[in-house]
Amino acid sequence: MKIPDFTSSVDPANIAALSDTIQNGADFFHILDLSITGNPIFSFEYSRKKFYTATLLQGDYQLEFEDRNIDISGNSLLFTTTKIPFGVHEAGLGYSGISCVFKEEFITKANSGYRLLEFPIYKPGRQNIYSLTEEQTKLFIEVYNKMFDESQADSPFKDNLLRTYLLEIIFNAQKLAPFSSFVKTNNTTEVIACSFIRLLESQFPIESPQDTIKFKTAKDFADSLSLHPNYLNRQVKLSKGRTVSEIIAARLVQEAKILLKLTNWNIAEISFALAFEEPSHFNLFFKKHASISPTDYRKLQKE
Repeated sequence: MKIPDFTSSVDPANIAALSDTIQNGADFFHILDLSITGNPIFSFEYSRKKFYTATLLQGDYQLEFEDRNIDISGNSLLFTTTKIPFGVHEAGLGYSGISCVFKEEFITKANSGYRLLEFPIYKPGRQNIYSLTEEQTKLFIEVYNKMFDESQADSPFKDNLLRTYLLEIIFNAQKLAPFSSFVKTNNTTEVIACSFIRLLESQFPIESPQDTIKFKTAKDFADSLSLHPNYLNRQVKLSKGRTVSEIIAARLVQEAKILLKLTNWNIAEISFALAFEEPSHFNLFFKKHASISPTDYRKLQKE
């Protein structure tokens, strides 16, 4: 069963306006037809999104996820959080898809009693990609159809019904088998490496200059994962080709650049947020890895 084409029912002007809704932090839920290209909501490039997703995909595509690429064919469900960056790229004959994009407040609103990170499909270290049979695909498409129809309706109970349909997708997904290609690489080395990457990414984005990351050194991560630092480093190097310290440094530089470019926080505030004891330590670190001082980098971005 193929995913219906909702393109004709969606006003591109409304899609553009939705990006402002995300930025403003309002309660947010939308059904997005992935055949619409160039939209500002569901970027296919590798990045950390500002929302959660529950996405049904058909066809051939490559998922860029946790520092690796996974080739996927057929029918599948993908669940992502605001913590883990990902990207979706065409492969083979291409793909079609439909996605629920939403903020956690949509689920927790009205004291629903649910928190997204309590669901196995959204928990760090758990499976996020599920393969579907034709029969399973048909059942999920029916739910997405009901969800889309309700999203177009003018009803005082619309949000409640949409929330119910979304929870139906989440609950049923937890019964599914993981995608086979993902499972085959889930040996001990991959499990440890992915757990490390997820723990690292769980600290971002940093929302306030009063916040600071908790894990910064190999020992911090090893202690949290109940592993010896040398063992963690060895497994991560085998999987990712880089040491734990190299990956941490690269991620800190990436976040520093984001904060320098997109916020008005001063250097001391950014230094604190990234767990540097002194701004001078942060300056030396950034210049070593970016070949430019934080102040000069910020000036360059504003030119």
